[in-house]
Amino acid sequence: MVANQKGGVGKTTVARHLAFYGYEKGLRVLAVDMDVQGNFSTTFKIIEEENGLTALRESVAAPKQGLVASGLFSGKDRRQPVMCDKEGRLHYVEADSGIVEVERRDLEEVIKAGQKRFAELGKDFDVCVLDTGPAVSNLLVVALSVGDFAVSPCKPDRDAIAGLAGFFSNVVRVRDETGINPKLAPLGILPNQVNKSRAYHRSVLNQMREAWGEGVLPVELYERAAIDVAKDRAVWRTDRGESKGLAAQEMKGVCAYIYNRMGL
Repeated sequence: MVANQKGGVGKTTVARHLAFYGYEKGLRVLAVDMDVQGNFSTTFKIIEEENGLTALRESVAAPKQGLVASGLFSGKDRRQPVMCDKEGRLHYVEADSGIVEVERRDLEEVIKAGQKRFAELGKDFDVCVLDTGPAVSNLLVVALSVGDFAVSPCKPDRDAIAGLAGFFSNVVRVRDETGINPKLAPLGILPNQVNKSRAYHRSVLNQMREAWGEGVLPVELYERAAIDVAKDRAVWRTDRGESKGLAAQEMKGVCAYIYNRMGL
């Protein structure tokens, strides 16, 4: 899962590319959007449309497909993730407004239902990439309860760094204090949107590495124009942006490192 309790730090961009990278590795990928804004969902809706699968789903398979994020935690919703590629290896679960209501229900029941459903889905997929919103509530705890690994993108900025404290305290809560998900492994902090020409960014990045050591990933993502157009395809598949080469190299390096850490 990709999470940071601060918004605007590039969580969805990283999540998209982790999904694209896994798919290109030949894995069966499930993309789950738990951010009510739905930007992660939009990416896969566009891919589904480009593959000519949207109309087919809406006319034929609607009763079976169309699982939404809140349904993952209901214990009763038996709909399935939506297929958006012709090979049947890329599926998504769309964000819905009902996801904000999940945290208002009994937390123990929600977590139990979610863990059961994710275990079931795990039989059909090799990797699940879960994108989260800037949550400061139990919704993040719910997301952490179903994940195996967590990476936290962070800009070298004071406000972005402040969001890390709450995130990692929730990791400790879920994994250690309550034992809700003892297998949860925080991979660490991913420096993101770094501008090497700014002295402030360089200074803060150095401070992050000095303070957290191996808790900060040894790979970084920089501000690149090509990233801005990489919404529904990987940056290494785009044909615009002067920084495409560097952006592609850096993003692939990050994805490869994370997949390697996950043993995939």
